[in-house]
Amino acid sequence: MNDSNDYTPPATGATLLRRQVELDALRLLIAQKRLYSRAKRWVSIRWFGMLVIGLAAPIVAVIWPQSTVVLGSIAGAWLFLGRTLLMYVQKKSTEQAAAVQEQFDFYVYEMSAGTPRPKLPSLEDISLVAGPDSELAAVAARENMLGWYVVADNDPGGVAVAIAQRSNAAYSYRLLRFTGIIWSVVAVIWAAALTTICVVTGLTLVTFLLGVVLPLLPAFLDVTEYIVGIIRSARDREALYRDIESRIGNTDDPITGENLRVWQESLFELRRDTPTVPDFIYKLQRGKNEAAMSSAAAQLSKRARTEGE
Repeated sequence: MNDSNDYTPPATGATLLRRQVELDALRLLIAQKRLYSRAKRWVSIRWFGMLVIGLAAPIVAVIWPQSTVVLGSIAGAWLFLGRTLLMYVQKKSTEQAAAVQEQFDFYVYEMSAGTPRPKLPSLEDISLVAGPDSELAAVAARENMLGWYVVADNDPGGVAVAIAQRSNAAYSYRLLRFTGIIWSVVAVIWAAALTTICVVTGLTLVTFLLGVVLPLLPAFLDVTEYIVGIIRSARDREALYRDIESRIGNTDDPITGENLRVWQESLFELRRDTPTVPDFIYKLQRGKNEAAMSSAAAQLSKRARTEGE
């Protein structure tokens, strides 16, 4: 390992390929995935409550117009709970996952730890989340987590680390962009459906405002903030991966250890602050995104070798 302020990458990409399948790396990789899944479960609880309110509000408003105050109170209470307790535990799990994922990168890249992460779980907690060491390899194989980063074994170490960092940012960008599109379409369809239902059922303006709009404002606020956060995070990831990409194979401005450390810090901040993506979207896009990531990594590796000749 190297001094935290003076990072020297491994000699070649072969080191990354070897270290990322060692038990110490697999333990961290599996733990971070499970911690992210835990955070997503808390988000799902928040969204389930909002979904119930969103679906029930117009129906109850039609059947029982006097319930407008009750619906508004329930929506407000759920918003308070979602933005306090549920958001706290979700954010805690996300920060823990980001810190563990960073440790995985440090191990694979032979990069010493930088800024201390207060939310980094203890070694015991990481082991408990990941499961017994004897099962790590089997779990990683079953969940297609072996060979996490695609690099060439003969790539110079600095290039290999940069390609891995760039792959992480680009993969997340594609996933976030797709998620933003999906939720934007869902939000528009939801709003159109509610408006249509209210018009067809002939709700009065007062009942519509108090029985439908008011209870749905918290849900609308959460959805809007989520979509905006997703779009903003996607743009940040795009800026990062394009910055890294512009330096790979650039003989006039070669990649330095300091560059790799700065990019690694940026990745942690983005992982920590980015809204979580539902597992079903991740699984839906995983095959396509991994194929694109592997192709891009091979192209960048070839570019670096060509420019270096």
